[in-house]
Amino acid sequence: MNTGSGSPVLAALGIGVALAGAPGPVQAVLLTESVRGGVPRGLRALAGVHGTFGLLMLALAFGLSFARPSASVVRILKVAGGLLLIWLAVDALRTKDGTAVRPSPPRRLLPPEVRGSLSILLNPGGWLFLGAVASPLLATATLRGGRPGAVLAALALVAGAALGDTGVVLLGGLGVRRAGRRVAGGIRAALAILLAALGLWLLIIGLEP
Repeated sequence: MNTGSGSPVLAALGIGVALAGAPGPVQAVLLTESVRGGVPRGLRALAGVHGTFGLLMLALAFGLSFARPSASVVRILKVAGGLLLIWLAVDALRTKDGTAVRPSPPRRLLPPEVRGSLSILLNPGGWLFLGAVASPLLATATLRGGRPGAVLAALALVAGAALGDTGVVLLGGLGVRRAGRRVAGGIRAALAILLAALGLWLLIIGLEP
């Protein structure tokens, strides 16, 4: 591999960490899931998020091109993503006190892995990132280090993002276990409101003429 391929890899790692540090729908979903079911549930959601994100990044590294989505596609993603976040908020509000640190009850329709995956697939910002940031970055890595350089850069970006998001899961999962039931219930309610607000915002801007 060309030694110049180190620069895109380091850039990808830094971008991944920064990506996780920017609060958004994905982080809100991870925090909600980890507060609801502790670190194990949060890590399952994290696996869904970065398993999906990793597959998309590897597809880019192996030559699949993602152009920036058209305005109509972004609009559809905003509406679908907004509805998902609102549904997750309603579902979180239905969680009773004490379930945040116990296994999820059987009535849950979607396992945390699927919730995490959908938070990526229905996130318009994620697709814009793939087209506007990740594609040029991996193209540069390919020019400097060939296909191995592109794969290494993709893995570095996913690793950086996963590292940052693991901190979100630990914050939610460990924090709620140390809090009292009343505090935990308040945190769950606040996170549900945050999810609903994000979802409503996406829905409004997706439906506006």
